[in-house]
Amino acid sequence: MAFRNLFMKELKSIFPLYGVFSVAIVFLHFFVLYKSTVWDNDIILVVSLFIPTIFVAVLAIGTGYYQLQMEWRTNSIYLLLSLPVRGWKLLMAKLVAVLSVLIMTCIWIGVSFVLILLRVKWDEWRANEDLTALMPTLLNVTANSFWMYCLVVTFMLIVIQFAFLCGQLVVKFKWLVVLSAFFAALWLVFRVSPLLSNLLLWTPEIFFGGKDTDVMYLHSGPFIVLLLTCVGLVWLNGFIFEKEVEV
Repeated sequence: MAFRNLFMKELKSIFPLYGVFSVAIVFLHFFVLYKSTVWDNDIILVVSLFIPTIFVAVLAIGTGYYQLQMEWRTNSIYLLLSLPVRGWKLLMAKLVAVLSVLIMTCIWIGVSFVLILLRVKWDEWRANEDLTALMPTLLNVTANSFWMYCLVVTFMLIVIQFAFLCGQLVVKFKWLVVLSAFFAALWLVFRVSPLLSNLLLWTPEIFFGGKDTDVMYLHSGPFIVLLLTCVGLVWLNGFIFEKEVEV
């Protein structure tokens, strides 16, 4: 119940921002539809899908930092630390709230694209490509790309939390410590991940593509290492939050 209340608190605080972004996506898709007669299909897909998806990821990462900063700025951190809830659960509630809104926003981008653009351009695109035959490939690529995207954003959010908490361990030069911790964590993961991935060569490969297209088999080791790193950082963040940070 405590986790649910914390989750709902975080969700309510960030939902308006993503609501405004979702409305902006609708206007963007109408603008792309207006320009679709002069734009190539590749440009349409990039502007209507790729750019909004990247932007919402950046927005989510910024939100993750903003959540913690506001707790310290408004002194509500004292209330959180007094709750009978483990530190990692407090941070996890923030993380899950951001990821939930991120996923909902990505779904909204897809729905808006289908209703505004794909519905109008379907016949034209189907005349150029056999979209029905390509559907299994498109579903495979979309599903694999989406979970990889969510995993990377999750990792970045956890690293942001780690960097911010490291900044609270010092009195002076907080920004310098935050930036140093952020880049040091990324550097360490990039250095260690290839070594640990070699120990996971026995894990199954990820099928990426379709039968009638170029197929890629991605080694699942790096993704497993990234997932385990996320779990370890969540625990470390909770420990720092509970034991070391002085407010």
